[in-house]
Amino acid sequence: MNKWILIFALQFFVITLIGQKTHRVTAVKKKEFNPKQVNQDFFANLYHLEAPLPNGESYRSFLLRQKQLAKEAYLRKQTKKGQSLNKNGAQLASGQDFDLVRYSNNGNMYTLYGGIPNDNTIAVSNAGIVIASINSFVYAYDLNTDTTIYPNQRISLSQFADGVSGGHYFDPKVIYDPIADRFILALLKNSNPESNKVILCFSTTNNPNDPWNVYHLPGNPLDNDRWTDFPTIAITKDKVYFTGNLIIPNEPWQTGFDGSIIWEIPTAEGYEGVDSLTSKLYHDIKHEGNYIRNLHAVQGAEGIADKMYFLSNRNFDITNDSIFVLDIEETPDSNYLNINVYQSNTSYGVPPNARQQDTDTSDVTSGLQTNDARVLGAIKMNDEIQFVGNTMDPSTGYCGVYHGVVSSLSDTPQITGNVIGDSVKDYGYPNIAFCGNETCDKEVIIGFNYTSFDDFPGMAAVYCDNNLAYSDVHILKEGENYADRLSGTYERWGDYYGLQRLYHKPGSVLAFGYVVKTNKQNTGYALELTSPDTNKLVVNYTIDNKQGLCNQIINAEIQGGIAPYSIVWNEEEGGEQKDDVCVGDTVNLLVTDSRGCQKSIDIVVPFAENNGEMLVYPNPTSNWVALQFDLEQESYLEALLYDDKGALIAVLIERTGKAGTNELVFSIESLAIGNYVLTLLVNGEVFKYSNIIKN
Repeated sequence: MNKWILIFALQFFVITLIGQKTHRVTAVKKKEFNPKQVNQDFFANLYHLEAPLPNGESYRSFLLRQKQLAKEAYLRKQTKKGQSLNKNGAQLASGQDFDLVRYSNNGNMYTLYGGIPNDNTIAVSNAGIVIASINSFVYAYDLNTDTTIYPNQRISLSQFADGVSGGHYFDPKVIYDPIADRFILALLKNSNPESNKVILCFSTTNNPNDPWNVYHLPGNPLDNDRWTDFPTIAITKDKVYFTGNLIIPNEPWQTGFDGSIIWEIPTAEGYEGVDSLTSKLYHDIKHEGNYIRNLHAVQGAEGIADKMYFLSNRNFDITNDSIFVLDIEETPDSNYLNINVYQSNTSYGVPPNARQQDTDTSDVTSGLQTNDARVLGAIKMNDEIQFVGNTMDPSTGYCGVYHGVVSSLSDTPQITGNVIGDSVKDYGYPNIAFCGNETCDKEVIIGFNYTSFDDFPGMAAVYCDNNLAYSDVHILKEGENYADRLSGTYERWGDYYGLQRLYHKPGSVLAFGYVVKTNKQNTGYALELTSPDTNKLVVNYTIDNKQGLCNQIINAEIQGGIAPYSIVWNEEEGGEQKDDVCVGDTVNLLVTDSRGCQKSIDIVVPFAENNGEMLVYPNPTSNWVALQFDLEQESYLEALLYDDKGALIAVLIERTGKAGTNELVFSIESLAIGNYVLTLLVNGEVFKYSNIIKN
């Protein structure tokens, strides 16, 4: 082996095994929460409204300095240009929607406003039941009846977590488990090591109005003066994974981050309500000695991930092309974390703040906060991951959406990227959901917020097909004013966008984004989106029944999909027609289109309809002969074979035949070449006769 290959292999082996540690921590069941028994709630929250200064030591101050540097780099034309978008995709369609509203006792309707920031998250069940959450409450909605579900229409996160009103409960994440038909709600409590908690709430049924099992995990799990921030959540068939960052209090940005963590918890235990969860914690997750920031758990395209992956990047950089791809390897003895880093063909980078009507572009602190370039949404489809995040659009210097694709996961991963941007609008806080109508599809819908000097903050989406062709940007909900919650012109935006596929409705996605109302307050809005894809591969067949045992013809009928097609009959390449098929045979037809989508059907070739006639086939023949005929009722049969002079050669059968179609098969291999006559007697009377040619 080449010594350099050996050294690289050894280095990778070391990174894989020592790049993370595991730890067992008890997750205690705190309570059972019943939405039907909610106490009076005043939804009190405390917000820190002071905007960061560029010269401060905080994380946000550091980000402002990076945004200033990114702006200067753009003006110097030093940023890497993005790829040209293919904008030939079909267009999205929209459907049912709902606002976050409540109704008073006298029937008046009021908008429900979000926190600072909104932190939109949404999940929808196969029965059309929706849970939507923003800072700092949970909202349940029935799409079938267009009505809210909770008695008080909304429940505060603090009531869900602890049964109390008030306190600092934030960053909700909700997910639907389509196998168990249950919901999981995750959130954080407080931002200090002493009282910070990771809270997981498991529904006990598919009705969010029934009781929930609530568990508290320590936000300072290693007991080393840290607290947990920036959660993401995803599930496999039997586990839920929760990621977060460990933060050191009262430290500047350079030293305030102390690594990312991953919680691994059996979902069945949470649904059942055991006293303590069998939790496992992955920590000390590093690459080349440095902590990896902001791990984002990758969801399965159909809701359940077949294998758990996590993505990260160098989110603070002005421009970078590195993407970290981590996966949990399951072994008989234990699970461990693989860590790899790859390069994309398109760079991402810290975006500027987004512009709205009152934004002063000469002031780096002004505008809607876009945070950094971390991964904000990711889904796995077969052997591919697609992901999105904020970025600077290098063609305009505005805020854009980075759409990346990690292909060939099981072989040699390759990463490609596109930047979705606009010459007028800023785009931010994207999420991504699968919208194909077949499991082989790679189609997605990408949802995001938008704003500009002329466009009030609203929400939008774009469709991307199997060939990475994008639709036009579809405006889902226009804002009614610019946001004004904080002093000055600095405002929080995002920080998340809710987006989930409707698993029971292929091709449909429910979006939940950020919208500003006329009073300059932010709220959430939900809308169903439908993929324009109509290329579902459909395979049917017809059979041309011929007289003859083995000269039947099967015709493949192919609709949809994307040509050209590969057609395989019984594991052999062929065309749209299969000849010389024998009656009674089972033939497998496998069709694959250019996307790799496949349809396989087994075809049993029936006997030909003889319409009361006696069929003899093949004829002429050198060996086997089949005689097919119909009987109205059970009858005694005699089959006699004569030569062309009328001499009886053989009595082939003397037995009873059943009502319906019958077939007599015999061999004439021993006979000389020539003409013969076959006569069939039914109950002693001549029923049919036929000439047979031996060749």
